[in-house]
Amino acid sequence: MARCPLCDIASRSPAPDSGHIAALDQCLVVLGDNQGCPGWCVLILREHVEHMDLLGVPRQRAVFGEVARVAAAIRRVFPTSGAGGGPVRINYECLGNQVPHVHWHVIPRHADDPEPRNAVWGWEPQRLRGDLSPDQRRDLARRIAGAMT
Repeated sequence: MARCPLCDIASRSPAPDSGHIAALDQCLVVLGDNQGCPGWCVLILREHVEHMDLLGVPRQRAVFGEVARVAAAIRRVFPTSGAGGGPVRINYECLGNQVPHVHWHVIPRHADDPEPRNAVWGWEPQRLRGDLSPDQRRDLARRIAGAMT
């Protein structure tokens, strides 16, 4: 079996530039590589499981509770950057077709979103990646970590 890149991330100690946000009971939270939507976070299940339905119901609830907790932190960091000056809209995605390991993308959709009614996956790669500098990434990860309650 090929090595799972998300298992590798979940098993490492966080490096200073890793985008590490929090180690929760069920998931490791990192700032996503893609920052076309600033604040995009990824929650990686701490153990290798390929499908949410393979987790027992209590664990499913716990995982989604952590997903919601991260979304709330993102909203606290971006309280007025959504459409109409309100909080950002959050997209929640658990795909697994490219990396078969339970992980959730928590994607804030800001007022300047070029395609607010479409999924981000169709964006051009450069737009999807975003243009945050390493310092901006570190600062954003720290702000989201600080907003976790």
